[in-house]
Amino acid sequence: MSSSGTIERADTQRYDGVAQSFHWLVVLLVVAQYATKWLPNGFASLSEEQLNGWHLAIGPAVLLLMVLRLAWRFTHPAPPPPSDLPLSLRIVSRGTHWLFYAILIVLPVLGWIAASGYGASVSLLKLVPLPALIAKDKSLAESVGNVHGVLAWALLAVIALHVSGALYHGLVKQDGVIRRMIPGAANPRPHSST
Repeated sequence: MSSSGTIERADTQRYDGVAQSFHWLVVLLVVAQYATKWLPNGFASLSEEQLNGWHLAIGPAVLLLMVLRLAWRFTHPAPPPPSDLPLSLRIVSRGTHWLFYAILIVLPVLGWIAASGYGASVSLLKLVPLPALIAKDKSLAESVGNVHGVLAWALLAVIALHVSGALYHGLVKQDGVIRRMIPGAANPRPHSST
């Protein structure tokens, strides 16, 4: 509660437009990444080879955006959690966010290493060719690729946890936390406690 007798809602402090842009661009790219692996061969007239080519072109874009996002986060801290959020949920929330940063940086690096080991070409959105990170080595590529695959499933678990938290704040607590990351969402005025 502020000194004026109003309750400060969580959405009165929002992520800035740059942080929101990073968030939603990464969401779109991650959805595209899973789509390149889960869409059936021939979807939209794309062969498996073409889908894999896009997978190897989108991954570096995720990496680049996440490195930029992490730098932005260090220089532009996230808004504080709601004051009434229990410590246990604050820890889960903070841990989930840092897991996202770690996985979304390590995952594309592992994919790039595996692709290099297989001798596949990697590029940034099919615009900028990128160098191989290791010499061709099928055995190492398979091992790194397996870790990449496991980490991709771990990312889905973290996404589920994150979405569950957002729904909890949006539907159960209705505390405005979810609005902090929605571009263009209006900030409601703090409401009186009386």
